[in-house]
Amino acid sequence: MQLSALGFGDEIRQQLELVRTARNEPRLEAARVIAEHRGAYQLLTEGGACTAELTGKLRHDALDRRDLPAVGDWVALGPDGRVEALLPRKSVFVRKQAGQRPEPQVVAANIDYAFVVTSANADFNPRRIERYLSAIAESGARAVIVINKSDLCDDVQALVSTLGPSALGVPVACVSALEGRGLDQLDPYLQGQPTVALVGSSGVGKSTIVNWLIAQQKQPTAPIRDHDARGRHTTTHRELHPLPAGGALIDTPGMRELSVWADEDPQVGSFEDIEALGQSCRFVDCQHRGQPGCAIERAISDGTLDPARLAHYGKLQRELSHAVQRGSHAEREKARSTGRTRTKALRQNQRGRGKPT
Repeated sequence: MQLSALGFGDEIRQQLELVRTARNEPRLEAARVIAEHRGAYQLLTEGGACTAELTGKLRHDALDRRDLPAVGDWVALGPDGRVEALLPRKSVFVRKQAGQRPEPQVVAANIDYAFVVTSANADFNPRRIERYLSAIAESGARAVIVINKSDLCDDVQALVSTLGPSALGVPVACVSALEGRGLDQLDPYLQGQPTVALVGSSGVGKSTIVNWLIAQQKQPTAPIRDHDARGRHTTTHRELHPLPAGGALIDTPGMRELSVWADEDPQVGSFEDIEALGQSCRFVDCQHRGQPGCAIERAISDGTLDPARLAHYGKLQRELSHAVQRGSHAEREKARSTGRTRTKALRQNQRGRGKPT
C-alpha cells in the first residue's frame, strides 16, 4: 500500500524536509506507526512494512510518553532502520495511564474522527460517554457516538435521549455490527482517506466493527457475558488498519478506566450548557453553592439541569486542573531539570567519597 492512501501528502512531506535539513540527512524517509510491541515499532513505509527501534537521542530527549511515537504517528526513519524523529501531530488522544502514577498515555495520534463505541444494553453509561467526549474535545479530533448492539434494545432512541446536552452537536449512529445493520451511517466519516480511531469500554463490539469496515475477519471477537451483560476483552494492543477505500482505522483495547489528561489550556468538552449557565450567574466568581442569583442552582431547581451531570462536570474540571499541573511542558521541563541537578550532585558526591584524604 502506498503511503498516500494513509494520508501522506504535502504537509507531512514538508515536515519531513524540515527534519532532513535540520539533521543534514537527505536519506530520511517517512513512515507511519502501525503498532508498538515492547519498545519496537511496526511501521509502514513506501517500501513496505518494517520493524524499527528508536534512536537513543529520541528516547533521551523525551520528557514523557507524549514525546515518543504512538500508533497513528508519522515519523522520520533513518537509513540505519531506526526512528530518528517524531513529526508534528495534528491531533492526539491522551488519557491518564491506568494506575496510581499520574502519567499520560497516548491512545492514538493524527486522527480525524474518534468513534466512541458503546453498546445498547445494560453497559450503556451516559457519564462514561461524557468523559470520552471531553477527552476527544481536548485531542483536536471530532467525535462520533456509535451505539452498537442495537439488536439488544427495543427502544434505542430512548437511550439516545438520555445523552441529553452531552451529545449536543455530536453525530450519533445506532448500529448492529453483528448483523451488519446501520453501518452505512458511518460512511460520511470514511470519505477522503481519514484516520478514524475506535475507543470505548471492553466488549462493546469495536473489533466486530473493525472487521466489517476493513472487510476482513482480522480482529478476534467474543460474545457478551450472561451474568452482567458486559463484553469480553479481546483487543490487547492498539493497531492501525488500512481502509479499503483509503485512510486508516485504529482499533484500541477496551478502557475500563478513562481519566482525562490536558496541557496548559484545558477545555471540558460536551458541557457547553453548564458553562453557558455559569456565565448567566449574578456574580462572575459564583461557586454555585448558595450564592444569590446563581443560574446553575436555579436550573437544578426547575429540573432543566441534572445534578449528577453537574457533579460529573465538577469532577472532570478537578481532574483536568490536576493534569495540567502535572503535565504542562513547563512542569515537565522543571521535573527534568531537577532530575539532572540531583544526578549531577550525586555523581559529585560519589567522586568526593572516592578521593584519598
